Amino acid sequence: MTALRRPRLVLALVLGVALVAALLAWTRPGQPRPLKIVVLSDSLAEGMGQVTGVTKTWPHLVGADRRTARGEGPSDGGTWLPASVHGQMFGFAPAQLAPGSWAATEKVGIPGAVASGAVSWPVDGFDRAVVQVFAERAGELFTASTGERQVGFTSPDGGLHSFEVDGLAETLTVRGDGVVVGVLARTGSGGTDIYNLSWSGSTTGDWLGWLERPGLLPLLSQIRPDVIVLSLGGNDFWQSGDRDRFGAHLRRLHDQVAAAVPSASWVLGTQPVPDSSPAREWLRFQQVTRDYAAELGVPVSDLADLMPGASAAPQLYATDRIHLTDAGHAFIAGVAGPAIAKAAG
Repeated sequence: MTALRRPRLVLALVLGVALVAALLAWTRPGQPRPLKIVVLSDSLAEGMGQVTGVTKTWPHLVGADRRTARGEGPSDGGTWLPASVHGQMFGFAPAQLAPGSWAATEKVGIPGAVASGAVSWPVDGFDRAVVQVFAERAGELFTASTGERQVGFTSPDGGLHSFEVDGLAETLTVRGDGVVVGVLARTGSGGTDIYNLSWSGSTTGDWLGWLERPGLLPLLSQIRPDVIVLSLGGNDFWQSGDRDRFGAHLRRLHDQVAAAVPSASWVLGTQPVPDSSPAREWLRFQQVTRDYAAELGVPVSDLADLMPGASAAPQLYATDRIHLTDAGHAFIAGVAGPAIAKAAG
């Protein structure tokens, strides 16, 4: 073979491989890129009330709908499982805490984080999990156990860290020297990740305080969400009713998070009128959110207008006529889903 023919043969082989790859890509389109959705809200999203499981909360119902719309498997992607929930009025617990564990939400700024002891999640049906922990210093040891497997992780420095555990059995238990934040339990590859970081009873002031703690902004930066849903206001109304204060807090909250994750799209949410509050005053307060959404040019999940109250639709509400049932969360998913789909593009 001459020196001239050899390069021509190599070029022909390269072009042939490229042509085959192009034909395969054309006839068998790839999966859509992963979609990550973060929800920052209160009991309206966390699940306080008569809700039967974390995956029955509306953020996770929206995630299931998005997976279907994107041609994914019904559970492909990630489900955020916090270490704890806030308050007593819950029909489910995402995890079981060992005696001696204590709430660390205020310490690190991430809702549901706990310190000391051990945290165990039921993870039957999931393939693997990304464990999020927070260490105060280098050298803190964390262990994750599932079935007969155990994975160890030592923090290289203080701050937020994550490590992955695969081959999950029915239960995943994490213990360590620092704070256990939560896990993203995953199934399949790619898919849609839902991070429901909501915390019952929270106000915009609470979230602004958590942004000053060392864990929340790093977690959001690590997630790199495609869409952030911000739905607060009910507790602000009951706490002070100050529209100007709420508007200023909403703006600061958006701006600080947007600076950390500038590529994220946003959805703002209003909240349904409770029977216990004057409808006119409640709607006037919710208008602050609508006005700010219009200023930002982002979609609104407008429950204040679209969701009936407990008198008109008692099946949507728990016995306190404020918090929700599974049916109530399904209703919200039907309103929030299109707004999130629009933001996701």
